[in-house]
Amino acid sequence: WREISNGDKLLLCSDGLWEMVHEDLILAIVHSSSDPEDICKRLITAANNSGGFDNITVIIAIFEKH
Repeated sequence: WREISNGDKLLLCSDGLWEMVHEDLILAIVHSSSDPEDICKRLITAANNSGGFDNITVIIAIFEKH
């Protein structure tokens, strides 16, 4: 169990992403932006550039406490 903090990001993805893109690059892309749409597009592009042999599904949630 982990407390969710402001700015935390949650990535849900299919094997079409994590089998094609190394974890270090995934983390770098996720941490490079605060725009969920930009992050998703960049992750999908990275998977396609690595071969894109499978369906690629990416969902990112960025938590903001008010």
